[in-house]
Amino acid sequence: MEQLTNSDRACAVAAAAAHDFNNELTVIISGVDGALVAVPAENPARALLLDIQAAAQRCVWKASGLLNFSARVSPHPVRASFEYLIEP
Repeated sequence: MEQLTNSDRACAVAAAAAHDFNNELTVIISGVDGALVAVPAENPARALLLDIQAAAQRCVWKASGLLNFSARVSPHPVRASFEYLIEP
């Protein structure tokens, strides 16, 4: 039962971290989107903003993975034998 409790704690920590991470990413993505509207296409800073936007989007994907882990939801179901699942 202790192992289950530790697993539940790990899931709760992952969920809290993912939610906080998503909140920060929302601010970053909103700021970059606003800057991209304001910065002309010929401005060299635009390439950097696009890099930041792409990195933030990758982080959103990772945060989504943490949320899936914390909810114990597998994004890709897998087959497993019953014997494999009950082995200690």
